[in-house]
Amino acid sequence: MRRSSLILSISALAGLAACANTSDRDRYPVFFDTASTTISPTGSDIIAKAAADARQQHAQTVQVIGHAGAHGNLSADELLAVTRAKNVSAVLAQDGVGNAKITQIAQAPANNQDASVASRVVTIEIDP
Repeated sequence: MRRSSLILSISALAGLAACANTSDRDRYPVFFDTASTTISPTGSDIIAKAAADARQQHAQTVQVIGHAGAHGNLSADELLAVTRAKNVSAVLAQDGVGNAKITQIAQAPANNQDASVASRVVTIEIDP
């Protein structure tokens, strides 16, 4: 099961990396376990890297996008996405990114995204 999750995560990262080539923003995906709002140690490392890069680049805005899945109860999925985005935003602020620069968004998955991956990720976008 972990192996398939790892492969799925790598595939999602590759997809997000392809999207990153279309804009000037740096993107940092933070993955969560299913139905969890707890940030993993790997997620903490990614958030710390994003915060360091935002400070170094003197970022104007840092968007924290909680992706919601399409799993029947859309209200619960959206609440999960919002809570995850708030948790990531709080860690970014603790890591020195000014609250005024951080915006939070909940977003439904795009048609080309696997809903199981999209519903477990928060993307940090840094706009230098």
